[in-house]
Order: sequence, then C-alpha cells, then structure tokens
Amino acid sequence: MTIQRFAAALLCVLLAGCLPVTSKTPVGTTTGLGADPALFGTWKGHGPESNSTGDVYLHFVQDKNGPFVAVMVGAPQGVGGGWMAFDVRTSQLANNRYLNAVMTYSDNKPADGTMKDASFPLRYTLKGRTLTLYMLDEDKIKAAIQSGKIAGTVEPGDFGDVKITADAKELDAFFAAPESAQLFKVYMVLKRVE
Repeated sequence: MTIQRFAAALLCVLLAGCLPVTSKTPVGTTTGLGADPALFGTWKGHGPESNSTGDVYLHFVQDKNGPFVAVMVGAPQGVGGGWMAFDVRTSQLANNRYLNAVMTYSDNKPADGTMKDASFPLRYTLKGRTLTLYMLDEDKIKAAIQSGKIAGTVEPGDFGDVKITADAKELDAFFAAPESAQLFKVYMVLKRVE
C-alpha cells in the first residue's frame, strides 16, 4: 500500500480519480497566515479506521523561506510505503484552527497537473499530545456551493472535483461562523512522538 492509497481520504487520486475539496485561497488569509509552533515535530497516527491502513508519520518543520513544511510518510504493514511533502500555512478564525496544505512532492516527484497549487483546507485541534486533523466533507460543501452559501464549482458526476472559489473575505467569513466546524469530518488522529 503506497502513501497515496493511505491518504486517499485526502487525495482521492488512486481510489476515485478526484481531489478532495480545494480552495483557490487559503483559509485565514484576512487574519494572517503563519506557522503554528505547536505543530512542529513528529506525529504518528492513523485514519479513523486504524485497523485498515497502517501507521502514518507526519513531520512539521519550519521553512526559513516562508511557509512551513509537512512531510507525510506511510508505514503500512508489509511491503510498500511512500511519502508526500506539503507547504503548510496555519490560521485561526473564531475558535477554529485551520491548516492550508499545498502538495509539493509525492514519492520524490514534484506535484504537477491538478495537484500543483491546489490548497487543501483542513481544520485541526490540539489536546495535550493529540493532534486531530479534519477534512472538508465533500457532500456538505457541494450543498453549500449549490445553495449559494459559498462561491465554488462542482464538476459533474459522483467523482467530480469540488473547488471553493470565494475570495479571501467571503471565505474567511464563511469559515469563521460557528457552524463551519460541522462541515468537517475526522481525517487523521496523531500522537506526538517524543
């Protein structure tokens, strides 16, 4: 099992041929993007169904040239494995913390095509030594776009890409609302590695 297959909930590339929800603008742009130092270091975890995917390691490191970098390494049982690297910027809107990830490398190849510059908005919580990452629920975002609550596009078909196209002000107002946390589902639960 490769890291792409492990991260299918984030990337959907191998299993469904589509991306998860992306945004043209990072969440939190109007309030300032940064690098949450509480994330720095190495985390070990798994998806919500831990018995089906194997472990993943996620290492956050400061990049002196701008955003910070996250490297995800898959450590499945048996043969396989792989890695991905992301440029990451964090923000906070109301009580929610957001992580905007742009893939830069996957298994030693630079991101290109639909992956290049696609920003994946994630929500995260930190409780003690536990980091929980939440990804946008595609069906809920489709409904929000179709009802006009947020600007975006929904490609046709079950596996059509969903893209949020709202400008920074509209995007941040949408994700600052208290009910915005309900638009996310658990993606990964990790524990800090000492």
